[in-house]
Amino acid sequence: MRVISATIAAAFLLAAPTLVHAQTQAGTAAQAGAPRITCSQIPQAQRFIEGLKPGPNTRAAQEHLDAAKHAADSGNDRECVSELTRVNDYATRSANADKRGSTHHSTARHHGVLCADAMHQNRPGGTDYKGPPVPGCPKRTL
Repeated sequence: MRVISATIAAAFLLAAPTLVHAQTQAGTAAQAGAPRITCSQIPQAQRFIEGLKPGPNTRAAQEHLDAAKHAADSGNDRECVSELTRVNDYATRSANADKRGSTHHSTARHHGVLCADAMHQNRPGGTDYKGPPVPGCPKRTL
């Protein structure tokens, strides 16, 4: 017989009601037959995809949405919902990539370019610099 530490036992006992509640909720939703995604959401999915930047996940989402439309037209609701679930996965990935891309570009530093400092005024942003402006190197005047 093994001895369970008090910390592990307490953690399990605290988590157990939450797990039981989650399983009960999932069982209730499945019994009620309330799907989270329905074929009537195709127009909303199309509008969402149209707002995404082009990329591999956006293309995959559009392909699955086209398959969902075809399944809905042929009356196959099960296949339609399955395809819309895939649309949701790819569109979510694409939206997350768009979000990462927009924050990355706004905070990106231009590596490889040294800006002017007190000893090097001939670099971009310095008073002796004779070249095009370089983003990230503010123009300094004396």
